[in-house]
Amino acid sequence: MKHLFLVVIVAIFFVSCSNNDDDSSLQQNNPVTTQYFHPPIWVQGSWKVGNTSYYKFTNDDFIYVMNGTSYKAILTQTAASNQTAKVDEVISDTDYNFTITAGTSGGTYKFHKISSTQIQWGNITLDKE
Repeated sequence: MKHLFLVVIVAIFFVSCSNNDDDSSLQQNNPVTTQYFHPPIWVQGSWKVGNTSYYKFTNDDFIYVMNGTSYKAILTQTAASNQTAKVDEVISDTDYNFTITAGTSGGTYKFHKISSTQIQWGNITLDKE
């Protein structure tokens, strides 16, 4: 009788431990929000040359106004496809420099503060809108 009782206990143990309680198919994939850009306050806003808008900086995005490209959106899409998506920034009171890497593409941008209404981008002076 003891032997039969022991066999039943062992059988129950194996049955109760054989299933994995972690059902990975029920895992919720919460999107991860990454802030790629951290533009300083002095550069935030829209910048133009003459009557042509070029760039817009928000508190978390860099937008090429000429064609409406949001680099935050590009980086988010790139990261969603498991490719490298990052921005390396150097920020000071007068300079905002960054390198964007989106998959195998990338670019480097350098902006220098001239005044509260003008910044330098390469050899081009941009005026705040």
